[in-house]
Amino acid sequence: MTPTTEEVRQWVTDTVRHAYHIEYFLQRLQIGTQDKQRPHDIVGVGNKLEWEAIKGFALQYRGPHMFQDHVLPSLEFHRQQDHHCAWNSYNANATPDAMKLGAVDACCSLLEPRAYQGGCHTYSSLYEVANTNPIHKTGWMLLVGREMELVEQPRIDHITIDNVPTLGLSPESHDILCGRISECREMLDKTQGIKL
Repeated sequence: MTPTTEEVRQWVTDTVRHAYHIEYFLQRLQIGTQDKQRPHDIVGVGNKLEWEAIKGFALQYRGPHMFQDHVLPSLEFHRQQDHHCAWNSYNANATPDAMKLGAVDACCSLLEPRAYQGGCHTYSSLYEVANTNPIHKTGWMLLVGREMELVEQPRIDHITIDNVPTLGLSPESHDILCGRISECREMLDKTQGIKL
C-alpha cells in the first residue's frame, strides 16, 4: 500500500515541524551537543525523511487500523536512531545529556497535535503523562518539561516544507534542515514519482 501525495506532504510537514520544535528547545537549553544525528530525526540511519520511514508513517492519517501493518514497521526502522537507543528502554550507558534529549523529544511530541497521543497537551497534562512513564524516563521528562516551560514557546503551526523560519535555530541547523527537505523532495520525485 502506497501513501498519496497529500499524505506524504503531511508527513514530511509534520516531520519538519517536529525537527524544528526539538532543535529550538535543544538549542535554547543547550542539550544534545554530543548527538551526531542533528537536526533531530532527519539525518543518519533511520531518519524520518527516508522512504522506509515515510511509506508507513504517512499512512497513519487514514486511521488507527493502519498502525500494526504499516506505521509500526516504519517506527521500528526509525528507532535505529541513537536518541531512541538511549531513551526507549533502560540503558545504563545513556548519558544525562542523551536522557535530556530523549525527554525533549517526548515532551515536544506531547505538545504537538498527535491524534494517537490525545492531541496537543498542556504542560500540566504533559506532567501527568510523564508520571505514567517508566521510572527511568519520568524524572527526566519532569525536569526538562519545567525548563522548556520557562522558555518562549515556538510557533510551529505555520511551518511548511516551503517556509521554515530561521528564528530560534542556528544558521547551520536551518541550512541542514532546508537541505534535507530539498533532498527528500528530490528522492520522492525520482524514486516514487511524488512531487511535493
